[in-house]
Amino acid sequence: MRWGAVGLFIANSAGMALGEDFKNSYVRFSLPTGWTCRAEGTEFVCDPPHLNGQPVPAIMIMTAKISGPDDNLTAYIEHLKAAARAVGPDAMMQAPTLRTINGVAWVDCTIEGSEIKNYRTRYLAVSKNGVAILYTLSAHKDYFDKLIGSAILAVNTLQVLDDWKK
Repeated sequence: MRWGAVGLFIANSAGMALGEDFKNSYVRFSLPTGWTCRAEGTEFVCDPPHLNGQPVPAIMIMTAKISGPDDNLTAYIEHLKAAARAVGPDAMMQAPTLRTINGVAWVDCTIEGSEIKNYRTRYLAVSKNGVAILYTLSAHKDYFDKLIGSAILAVNTLQVLDDWKK
């Protein structure tokens, strides 16, 4: 899958508040307090706040593009299953399932080692209103469970804009 522009978010713990909003032509979502984002090519990459002055081994990325013929939930599920098989038999932490976020069905899956060894990556993918969106949270396995709850808070603010074609 080739993905074009867009950015990302989340909070360091489930109790942290959401901060400023991010919006581009395709989507809108709230950035968690303390996270910082930077442009890297066609993507925005976001890092969590430091803990005790030390960087946290985690990163969030959101990309979006105009949907193509292979941008559908079934294709996303098959792609994620293949990615887990390529890593090995114990890579699939959470098999691809459909999760409803703000009334929209997303493919949701977690794989260990798919991006970086000893890191777990949660993938959320959807194609809506002609826009394909891929969200990832990658964190070292020792930090993943601490970050995932707040990631959901940020994802729950995500809105695909209906008027992006204008």
